[in-house]
Amino acid sequence: MLNKKGFTLIELLVVILIIGILLALIIPNFALFQERARRTSVKNNMHVVQTALEAWATDHAGQYPSSDFAGAIEPDGPMAYYFPGGDPLIEDKYGNFPTNPYTGFTYNNDEAPEEDLFYGELEFDEPGYNAMIYGGGDECPYLDWEGEAAISGTIHIGVYYDPTSEIVQEYGIAGWGRLNDVGDNYPMYDVAPGADDPFDETYWTFFVLHN
Repeated sequence: MLNKKGFTLIELLVVILIIGILLALIIPNFALFQERARRTSVKNNMHVVQTALEAWATDHAGQYPSSDFAGAIEPDGPMAYYFPGGDPLIEDKYGNFPTNPYTGFTYNNDEAPEEDLFYGELEFDEPGYNAMIYGGGDECPYLDWEGEAAISGTIHIGVYYDPTSEIVQEYGIAGWGRLNDVGDNYPMYDVAPGADDPFDETYWTFFVLHN
């Protein structure tokens, strides 16, 4: 007779236990890698927005959109011509807005939960503030942008208006990663290597695109 030997109950339980331990180790890391990938996508989207903004300035004597355009950037508005695929010389040739990796919708899509791409709603008090990206600085403006994101992946273009001409002279583009319920939802930043406390803002460097 053939001697058929199967797994014992103890052996099956050991295998299940090992699989459970491996999953407990892998799943948190997978979530972390997924978040990093989404943040990288938001940063790429910020570059797309900056390219569109500079293309606008090229066609408008070096000037950026005025305060008349402050608010959510409309996918079928004047600025949309300067996104990839658009052409300001052809009527209704609007460009393609990038996709928010957290929602799966293009920015400011009517079907998205909320608007998530804004221009000129946040302002800098003084010239040069747009380049103050270090959290340790007493006047870092991006620390004041806490909670300005309605949904994850939001992008804001903050501006500095010349007090005399009301022309936008400077801008700073910031984006948000995954939001939490604590309320300290700052724009994306990097923490200095060797920081004693990663939650200490003096170790932060905000990821900002500015002119």
